[in-house]
Amino acid sequence: MLGKIEIFGVIIFLVLLFYLVISFGAGLFSKEKKNPEIKKYLRSVNFLLIFIVVIGTILIFFL
Repeated sequence: MLGKIEIFGVIIFLVLLFYLVISFGAGLFSKEKKNPEIKKYLRSVNFLLIFIVVIGTILIFFL
């Protein structure tokens, strides 16, 4: 069974993997000019991922 630190590592890994998949899908790493709507979407995704990490941290270390 995984301990608290391993579960936290898995959460961080999955969030980073999700960020990379969304970024590649939205064209963040392409050389073309970025659409303002895509920038706004990626900013919203970043806030969501930060929220998930914060909530995961609170749940893992304080419960």
